[in-house]
Amino acid sequence: MGERGRLGRWRWGWPLVLLGLAAAVPLLVWLGWSAISGSSDGTDVSAPVDPAAPGYEAFVDPTPTLLLIHANGDRLEAVTLLVLTDPGVEGALLFIAPETSTSDGRLSDRWAQSGSTGVVDSVAELFGIRPGELQVVGDDGWASLVAAVEPVALLSPIPLVGSDGEVLYEAGLVTLAADEVGPYLAGRSPGESPQAGFVRHFSLWAAWLEQVGESVAPDVIPGETDRGMGRFVRSLAEGRNLFTTTGGKVTDNGAVVLNPDHDANLVNEAIGFPLLASGDGVPRVRLLNGVGDLDLTKTAARALSRAGAQITIIGNASQFGWQTTKIAYHDAGFASLAETYRDALGAGSVVAEEQPNVSFDITVTFGEDFSRLATGDG
Repeated sequence: MGERGRLGRWRWGWPLVLLGLAAAVPLLVWLGWSAISGSSDGTDVSAPVDPAAPGYEAFVDPTPTLLLIHANGDRLEAVTLLVLTDPGVEGALLFIAPETSTSDGRLSDRWAQSGSTGVVDSVAELFGIRPGELQVVGDDGWASLVAAVEPVALLSPIPLVGSDGEVLYEAGLVTLAADEVGPYLAGRSPGESPQAGFVRHFSLWAAWLEQVGESVAPDVIPGETDRGMGRFVRSLAEGRNLFTTTGGKVTDNGAVVLNPDHDANLVNEAIGFPLLASGDGVPRVRLLNGVGDLDLTKTAARALSRAGAQITIIGNASQFGWQTTKIAYHDAGFASLAETYRDALGAGSVVAEEQPNVSFDITVTFGEDFSRLATGDG
């Protein structure tokens, strides 16, 4: 499809972006869940090998995530967390301002002091998750990433203004050569807040992913195809992708102070099976389907993840036909969290159930009561 066709599709979608900006709040998107219950991915921990069979169980692989750091020398330009919610189907991009405050200073300070290690550790501190992969690029790296589809044609609702007041890029149609992409993403108009500037990132990423998806070039993204940006960008380009930013406020000195509750909800919503920065105090949850409708497994997993559950095993009960959902905790210290998970599902009963020498702390087996709530049937 040519540039005219691409821009035509932008025209109907762009008002939604503008509406989100006008509201001046982060874009918290609805993200689909992968069809985990219908996949044999993971390590089988029981005899049945058919994911639809009673008694099937498998360890859960963490949701693929990549932290992309854009930096030039000691200057941190941007931090973006890429998430493959359902690889090739749905994904998410979380944009994090370099001015974000951490316990050891701003992210930009952490980069200058400790490089990528400092940034990754700070992201783990802020969001409670550790990215599965890391990639660092400068302006030259960005030029290499987009070279196969240049120029990148995008629509931006706001201009980019230089430090002397000169308009570097007008609002509206912007066409970027490969070597302009990095500076465009790094640019910040005088007095512009980090959140406002992210609209240009939204525009660039959306346009680039669309062009990658339309390209037939085998090397459309340089490097490997099974990891790094080669894997993530190709997968994001194949599916539906919406964008979000961290929640918080900008202080008088220009730092961004995050809203912990908002961002915890954001992470729980976007990353179904996170690689937690620390597992201390977080129970390992075994989720079993007690009714046989495999689509309900992903519904239950999404509800539990929103409540902060760390799901490590997923599968089916030894037999179907469960009428009542059961949330069984195997350690008395997790009784209150079991109640939280019951509330998240909206059905069931919480019971204490000793199971020594197991690799999980809570077992959730959902039944027909949860099915009726989830499907609206009765």
